[in-house]
Amino acid sequence: MERKKPGICWILVVFIAFQLLVVNISIAEQRFTEDADAIECAADSVFMLEIYADTNQRIGVGSGFVAFNSSLLVTNYHVIEGGAYIIAVSDEHERYLIDQICVIDKEKDIAILRFDEDYIAKPLELDAESKLKRAQPVVAIGSPAGLMNTVSIGNISAFYKKDGRDWIQFTAPISSGSSGGPLLNDLGKVIGITTATYASTQNINMAVKAESVLDLYNAWDGKSIVSMNNRRDQLYVLSTVNTNAENDKANKVYISKSGKKYHNNPNCSGMQLAVEIDLMDAIEKGYQPCGKCYK
Repeated sequence: MERKKPGICWILVVFIAFQLLVVNISIAEQRFTEDADAIECAADSVFMLEIYADTNQRIGVGSGFVAFNSSLLVTNYHVIEGGAYIIAVSDEHERYLIDQICVIDKEKDIAILRFDEDYIAKPLELDAESKLKRAQPVVAIGSPAGLMNTVSIGNISAFYKKDGRDWIQFTAPISSGSSGGPLLNDLGKVIGITTATYASTQNINMAVKAESVLDLYNAWDGKSIVSMNNRRDQLYVLSTVNTNAENDKANKVYISKSGKKYHNNPNCSGMQLAVEIDLMDAIEKGYQPCGKCYK
C-alpha cells in the first residue's frame, strides 16, 4: 500500500499564504501618487469656489478643501478677498453656499471657512510632522481656469521664506484658479495650500505649508464665526510678525519703473529712481536679472 505525502500539501499552503502576504504588502505600500483610486477619493474633498460680490456678480474662481471636520473648508485669503459669499462646487457638481468665516490670516494668506450645512466628505488630513525634502513627489488638486478638480503630479523643488511665510516650491503644474487647493504628499496627506505660480518663469509654483494652517486652526476658539457680508476684519484676523527680516532683506532687489531688469545694486548704471521690491515679485512681474549685477 502506497503511503501519502502530506508534506506536499503543507508546501502548497505555505506557498499560497506567502503569495497573499506579498500581495497585501504590495497594496499597503502603494504610493498615493500612483494610486488613481486614492486620488479620486481625495478629490471628493476638494471644491471649486465661485466668489460673488454683494451685487451677485461673480468676481473670481479658486479652490478649497475640507479639513478638520465636515463643516470646515480651507483656502487662501486672497481667493475670498472682496467677496460677499461663495458657491462651493463639489466633484459631483453639487453646489453649497459658504458665507461664514471662522478665522483668517492675511499675512500668511490662509482662510478657514464654514459651510452652511455639513458636507458629507472625509476631511483631508494635514501633515506638519513629516520631514519634507526636495524631490519628494506631490499631487496638486484644484480648479485652474475653472477646470474643476484638475490633478497634476510633480515634486518638491525647494523651500523659500518670504514675508514670514514658509513656502514649499514645487513642480506640479497649477494656474489661476488653483489657489487654495491641497498639495498632498505620497501618503495622501496635505502638506500645503497651493497659492502662487510665476507665469514669467518655467514651472515655479508655491504652497503655504500645512503647519501654518494648523497653527491658525489651533489659535481659533472654535466658536467665533463672522459673516462675509458683514465682516469686521479686526475681529477675526490673526496678524503675524515677520521674524525673518534678515532673510527677507536678502531677497530684496531694485527696479526702475521704466526698466525691464531687476538689480542687486540700487546704484547700478542705467538705474533711474530705484524702487525696492521682493525678488519673487519682480520675477512674477516679468523683470529679468541685470547682466552686470548678476554675472
